[in-house]
Amino acid sequence: MSFKIEFIETELGNRMLEALKQRDWKLTQQYSPLAFDKGIDFDSYTFKNGEQSLYFEWTNWFEWEVTGTSPAIEDLARAYGLTLKPEQGSAGGV
Repeated sequence: MSFKIEFIETELGNRMLEALKQRDWKLTQQYSPLAFDKGIDFDSYTFKNGEQSLYFEWTNWFEWEVTGTSPAIEDLARAYGLTLKPEQGSAGGV
């Protein structure tokens, strides 16, 4: 089952990204660094660690939202004191 964490302040989301990079998580996809609106209107990153995955999406309206597989997203929510929500229409993957 997939879960999401919504409305994460920009600075906290950025710290979460940096922490994942310092661990065994591999950055497997990101919004193009050449996109004219990267970090202005939109940004996104996908991290994987074995079968676990986390997808970060940022907009200047809603800030960071993270979706991911269990238990990775549960661990992330617990580590940062954030609230999980089941992802609507989730079929078990990100």
